Amino acid sequence: MTEGKTESVPTFAVVGRVNKGKSSVIASLIENDRVKISPRPGTTTECVRYDVAVDGRTLFTVIDTPGFEDAPRALHWMKSREQSAAQRPELVREFVATFRGTDEFVEECRLLQPILDGACILYVVNGDEPYRPNYEAEMEILRYTGRPTMALINRSSSGRYLDEWQRALDQFFKLVRLFDAHGVTYRDRRALLEAFRLLTPKESAQIDAALAGLALERSRRRYEVAGIAADLLVNALSFHLTLVLPEGQSLELERGRLEADFHNRLRALEVEAHRDMAKVFLHRLEGWTPETAAELEAGADLFAEETWNVMGLSPSTLVALSAISGAAAGGAIDAAVGGASFMTGAVLGGLGGLGLGVYEINRRFASASALKDQLGSLMNASRGGQRVRVGPHPSINFPFVLLARAILHFERIRAWAHAVPELPAAPTEPGAALSGLDSGTRKRLVDLFKQVRKKHRHVPPELRWEIHQIVRALLDASAGED
Repeated sequence: MTEGKTESVPTFAVVGRVNKGKSSVIASLIENDRVKISPRPGTTTECVRYDVAVDGRTLFTVIDTPGFEDAPRALHWMKSREQSAAQRPELVREFVATFRGTDEFVEECRLLQPILDGACILYVVNGDEPYRPNYEAEMEILRYTGRPTMALINRSSSGRYLDEWQRALDQFFKLVRLFDAHGVTYRDRRALLEAFRLLTPKESAQIDAALAGLALERSRRRYEVAGIAADLLVNALSFHLTLVLPEGQSLELERGRLEADFHNRLRALEVEAHRDMAKVFLHRLEGWTPETAAELEAGADLFAEETWNVMGLSPSTLVALSAISGAAAGGAIDAAVGGASFMTGAVLGGLGGLGLGVYEINRRFASASALKDQLGSLMNASRGGQRVRVGPHPSINFPFVLLARAILHFERIRAWAHAVPELPAAPTEPGAALSGLDSGTRKRLVDLFKQVRKKHRHVPPELRWEIHQIVRALLDASAGED
């Protein structure tokens, strides 16, 4: 997002009184939370241009304008000189030329100039407040300009007066749309551009290019978020702590501290990944954390039992996956001995996997253990202490919990309007995050995650790439038509 003057692109002047949601509408349309949003009158005193750009190419420009200062008197000036309706646009030009640089109608001249330069008009009103006839003078002036006009009824809470506003605005504007600046979606932004495409057929090619640019950017964001989520999965599954305890320190006494440190670092990996996902959608995240204090108290912590019950794989799925994995390992043994085991390996492997699956249901934490390999013994001898390690996290369910939380977070940031400082609630139930996983994909992910753990010191890029592709397909399915 850049600021500055841009020519030959669709341009929209947002007009409205102060405290009616105008700046909130702009912040959501241009995806820029730097737009000044204030409950005090007079926040916007100058026209500010915002260019919405992709790859350095401006798609469209939005202009934030000051409110009218004395619309009834300005309209009277125009009407007193009017001879025909065809003359009205020229009267507006004459009005601006007459009073520009003077102490009269300062705000009117500022807001009308970009419209006279060719901007389309977005007129914003607050549907939570009653309609007043004194709005009609400014709406009439906008109609005098002859430019394509659309009215947005911003609904921030009750929307009590929506019908009243709709009837009044229909008298002055070619199109009237309801708009919730605090819940605006990508689809809403597209709908506004598509509406102006009907109002400005001469600029249809430019608007089509803007629509195509928005679609490309949205697809690219999903790709980037999928990459961040895939990196989180690989980094979390390959993460481990290995250290030598000083001589005289016991693992039993240090176990709690080491395991707490390990799990806190996994939490930090997830927080950072979630922040990076939100940044892809152009949120600045000052002072932001993925979960509020209330959410954490409600069990939203990564390793909370409720989190795993809701976000992870079901107990029956865990048991089935473990049994299949065990049977596959046993089958490999049978193949190695040429079938001489009469499939005993597969049967025993399946039973072992079944037992592991039952165990997996409640295994949310990794344990610290002493390393007894030859290299460890040499290190212990040279350093005079016990060599211990925590991780990688062994649970089959752990990466699926991470994946489900990443998908749910993606849904939240995708619905996060830039006029709102708080991350919204998830639009879907938490348990639905993994609903797009078929049994074949689940099995493949189990195998990929197992390989990441085994190769945690040097994870091959092809493993990371395949996980990325699966995550991207899940995000595409979650977004649907966006």
